[in-house]
Amino acid sequence: MTAVAKTTKRTTLYVVLVGVVLRLGLAFFFQDAIKDNLTTRVEIATPVTSYKRLTEGLYLAQNGVAPYDGGVFHQAPLLLVLFQFARRLPELFSYLLYTIVDVVIALELQKISAVKELLYLNKRKLEAEAKENPNAVEENWLISALYLFNPYSVLTSLARSTIVFTNLCVILAFSTSLRGNKFWSMFWVAMAAYLSFYPIMLVFPVVMILAQGSGRSLKAVALSSAPLLVVCLGALLGVSYLLVGSWQFIPATYGVILFVSDLTPNIGLFWYFFIELFEQFRSFFLLVFQFHVFVFALPVCIRFREHPLFAGTILCGIIGIFKSYPSIGDASLYLGLLPVYHELFKYMRYNFLVANLFLYSSALAPIFWHLWIYQGSGNANFFYAITLVYGVGQIILIIDVTYAMLRREFDLDHPEHRTKLLLQK
Repeated sequence: MTAVAKTTKRTTLYVVLVGVVLRLGLAFFFQDAIKDNLTTRVEIATPVTSYKRLTEGLYLAQNGVAPYDGGVFHQAPLLLVLFQFARRLPELFSYLLYTIVDVVIALELQKISAVKELLYLNKRKLEAEAKENPNAVEENWLISALYLFNPYSVLTSLARSTIVFTNLCVILAFSTSLRGNKFWSMFWVAMAAYLSFYPIMLVFPVVMILAQGSGRSLKAVALSSAPLLVVCLGALLGVSYLLVGSWQFIPATYGVILFVSDLTPNIGLFWYFFIELFEQFRSFFLLVFQFHVFVFALPVCIRFREHPLFAGTILCGIIGIFKSYPSIGDASLYLGLLPVYHELFKYMRYNFLVANLFLYSSALAPIFWHLWIYQGSGNANFFYAITLVYGVGQIILIIDVTYAMLRREFDLDHPEHRTKLLLQK
């Protein structure tokens, strides 16, 4: 082990320890405030990820009532089983569970970065990039730090939103596919889809990563991966049926996600639109909105077929923006993946604008919510307007990162134009 690797390992340990202490310290000293405020924040908890709704489902199950009968609980049955065991322990244990999940995500992000750097060693690089940091493979502790100290991931962990389990499955799917493990990559994609539905589209970049790593044709890898995905999904749904005793969980979870039957306000685009929409147009616009989430999957994967992990990162961003019940936990996922492609940052044009849009919306969303719900001096337009600002910030970020990748590819093909501004007539 080189001196740089030893230093990186030690630094990573310090980063993880500080991240753990930060989360558990806040949970211990501000437990009542977190329980009263964070767990009900619409920016963090949605009808399909809320810890408070999860406890409602647990209460119904413990009292012999079907957990999906109340119309409140909309989460997967396996989460119910997990927290039935967790609730037998002191409440601080649940915060420890979420902290462990965040640590695993951070370490897996670091592994993804290391594997990506190794895979790119033999690929084309700009001359300036080759000279920038020869130890980039080993000095990647910053990836973990950026995730663990991201305010969005910290708040999501403290609010105990179950979106962190979906994020964990997505990261493990990318990580195992980069290591060439077909079964586990399909299992984690199936698990992520089982928990949140939308990650099913990530099967495309994951299969592309497997094909790229194995050297086999994409068609051969896809044909051998599809049965594994179907079996894993079928097994998860079958186990859920055995646990619940009926198929009631399907309309109560995936039905709510697809048909948006719970119009509780959140930071997404759906709720306000469907509150105002006439009922006779609802089916059409539901189809349009849901189709809009999935329509990007194939074009993005085709355009970035040489960079399937990047395609997966972009799709995570698209899911986080356009899904029916988004939260800041969705943003923490793709914001954690973006630093893996640190070589793109110098090409990005709107860093200052995006940072200010995120800060602006993060600061004003709670204020406008308070004015609307508690003070009565505002209305739904106030809060929805600031969620649109948040959405615009995310969209500009995804567009800017996509431009950065395309511009870098152009510079690799035409190094003589690297410092020139290109105008399209």
